[in-house]
Amino acid sequence: MMRFLCFTALSIQFLLLVTNCLTLNDSTTTHHRHECNQHESNALLNFKQSFIRSKYASYSPFSYPKTVSGIPTTDCCSWDGIECDELTGHVISIDLSSSLLYGFMDPNSTLFSLVHLQSLDLSDNDFNHSQIPARIGDLSQLRHLNLSHGNENTFSGEVPPQVSQLSNLLSLDLRSYTLESRPYYLINNLQLKASTLTSLTQNTTRLEHLRLNFVTISSSLPHTLTNLTSLQMLSLFNCELHGEFPLGIFHLPNLTVLDLGENQNLRGLLPNFFSKTLVTIYLPRTSFYGTLPTSIENLTSLNWFEISSCNFYGVIPSSIGNLTQLALLDLTNNSFDGEIPHSLFGFENLVNLFLDYNFFEGHLALDMFLKLKMLNGLGLSHNKLSLFSQNRAVNVTTLPPIQ
Repeated sequence: MMRFLCFTALSIQFLLLVTNCLTLNDSTTTHHRHECNQHESNALLNFKQSFIRSKYASYSPFSYPKTVSGIPTTDCCSWDGIECDELTGHVISIDLSSSLLYGFMDPNSTLFSLVHLQSLDLSDNDFNHSQIPARIGDLSQLRHLNLSHGNENTFSGEVPPQVSQLSNLLSLDLRSYTLESRPYYLINNLQLKASTLTSLTQNTTRLEHLRLNFVTISSSLPHTLTNLTSLQMLSLFNCELHGEFPLGIFHLPNLTVLDLGENQNLRGLLPNFFSKTLVTIYLPRTSFYGTLPTSIENLTSLNWFEISSCNFYGVIPSSIGNLTQLALLDLTNNSFDGEIPHSLFGFENLVNLFLDYNFFEGHLALDMFLKLKMLNGLGLSHNKLSLFSQNRAVNVTTLPPIQ
């Protein structure tokens, strides 16, 4: 009995010791959690005070003034849109997107003293056509940089070559965009020199997302882009690109989105496809040319394929029937001919099918369209096609598209 009591007492003492150790560790961890550095707090406050709030500065319907939470007497790590390193207290992330900020970006802003920053998102604010400061290159730890805008980009002038010094970048977004599906009216306020783009693609070898829509580049694309094996998204809509498109970009092993639309002088062929990662190929109003390769069947993840108003010709290979994930297929205004493959009409996920202004010929039974249960938009006009319904032919030469 005495042995049992002694053992029990020892067990209780051991448990108390373990509990005390755990409590000590927790308190030690809490004790070492640093608050925001005063210098960095002041830098954020100065940056905030250099702008006013304007309801017209942000395009998003979900915008709100995140900087309201920036009160000098509080820890800046608790402010809306600010993230700090738990151990050092250094500011590592700023997300002031859609914060109704209006004003001029000071070339020597205190923002650029926050050298521990890994993520900076100032998208969808109005910087009154100021230039992107060259001191952006001081933020050498940046992994994510987003200066895009939901309407015309409110930065203007040349993108500083110092951007190419940000060798840790995983994503760069300088685009203009709208919620409209056809944003052709936007103005290219930013310019990017070909030499800067080349340096950027040489130095930022881990880049995953590059979005430069409506940034004037006015050159051919550097072949160094084909070395970005981590690249997942390349979006260069309306950049005034010209010359021959490097075919190797299609073969990047992780590429899912390729958007080159509205670059009317950009030429290129579709290669033999091997990758199964591509989800979007968007090439409307470019000078891409040639035929659709039968290897298109390998693009089994493809959801969006738009090559309207290009210079493609020939027949559509029946192997296109393997693209069962397609939601949109737009071949409008090319020189395709022959019959439309019946395999197209087995796409249960297809929402939009536009084949207008080509040289397709033959007869299509209306029953074929019944399989397209998700179909919302259909364009077959200005071809040599006839639809058959209960032994009755309907000419669709001038039939307007269904939208």
